[in-house]
Amino acid sequence: MWRTGGDGPDPPDSLSAFRHSQRRDVTVLSCLRRRGRAAVAAAGVVIPLAVAGCASAGSSGAGVSCDSPGVTPTEVKVGLVYPDSGPVGAGFRYARSGVEARIALANASGGVNGRKIVLEWRDDQGNTSGFARAADDLLRAGVFGLIAETLFVADTADRLDKEGVPVAGVPGEAVWTQHRNMFTFGSLQAAGSSVTTFGLYLRRFGATRAALVFNDTQSRSAEGLVRLFTDSLRSQGIAVADPIGYTPGITSPDRVAAQIKALDADAFVGIVSGEDLPPIYTAAKRAGLTFKVALASSGYDTQFLARHGASMAGVSVLTPHVLFTADSPALHAYRQAVIDHAPELDQTDNEIALGAYITTDEFLLGLELAGACPTRAAFIDNLRAVRDYDAGGLIPTTDLSRFGDPNLCYSFVRVNQTGTAFEVVPGVGGPDPHQWCGTRLGA
Repeated sequence: MWRTGGDGPDPPDSLSAFRHSQRRDVTVLSCLRRRGRAAVAAAGVVIPLAVAGCASAGSSGAGVSCDSPGVTPTEVKVGLVYPDSGPVGAGFRYARSGVEARIALANASGGVNGRKIVLEWRDDQGNTSGFARAADDLLRAGVFGLIAETLFVADTADRLDKEGVPVAGVPGEAVWTQHRNMFTFGSLQAAGSSVTTFGLYLRRFGATRAALVFNDTQSRSAEGLVRLFTDSLRSQGIAVADPIGYTPGITSPDRVAAQIKALDADAFVGIVSGEDLPPIYTAAKRAGLTFKVALASSGYDTQFLARHGASMAGVSVLTPHVLFTADSPALHAYRQAVIDHAPELDQTDNEIALGAYITTDEFLLGLELAGACPTRAAFIDNLRAVRDYDAGGLIPTTDLSRFGDPNLCYSFVRVNQTGTAFEVVPGVGGPDPHQWCGTRLGA
């Protein structure tokens, strides 16, 4: 059954210019500016370090005994949860690589406030009960906080918030915009609202009717994303049929293609992993389907091109982070860190690894701002006060105090006709020619 909506509002003129991380306290801010950030020559990146000599931030915590969980005079223990197995394990296989690379880079420069970061990880097996068990196990093991590179946090989020546990990770669920203790970037979702950005993109290519296919093993995450894309497309007058569920390894891609064909859709949106998209899209082409635009929610990495590029020509992929074609010092630093510390990732330009690297950077900034004797409350209070976090230039400037707001701006890339490279689709309404920026719906 097709449903449509009216035209959405025009996109905003611009975002604020990119800036480096803001500090909560004016005295700390001025001290940081005087001292600057220490450059790691081999990587070419700037890394947040202890604010030595700044009275309001405290000096290096090395050798200081603290009562906080996971904090010793020389170390801070941090927990990582991600799906190393289960139905989405393949899509997240490189999350740990990004986390470990960023932590290794920090430790190579002396750690955070003089303490080495020690990582302990657990597998949530790609389900909500698995995440709850993994988080409980890590907290019993005495970690300071959690890095959650997973889609299954929702059922545990309330308890982590009540217990004041800092959490950073990928924004796969609406709960990332509903809890003050949870930090992320590029959030697609916010409570009760969507954005016009994706509808603007499809409308630019003349789409009138869209078929949505989603991974139905991802429960709340998938449901939220289906609602997000549906609202966005309808805001631009694009009709959206009831979404089509897909279970990797069980559902026949040809059956999904037949369902899409029955809808007579001229646009396709795949809310699935980069590994799950090719079987569906190639089945659609075998069925004789053509689309004015095909958009995927993930798949922007060189591994995807190497394995599937020839069959994915013309497919667009959205991304909330810096383009891999950018001449960015922070991007060069990320690549070098992965080469040095995560050799299992043979091709550095991987969206899951980069996203994990960015959220780990965010967690490390929270530790830095928490001071010489960090507490969970200080971590949350001080990081939540940062209004222009950009991971050194890897993402658009983000106001972490406005954690209930969805991300308005994305870049879109498209697999070229030979399947050998991603081409950047010129943007609309953003602060640079590569960004597409819309407005919030339901605000």
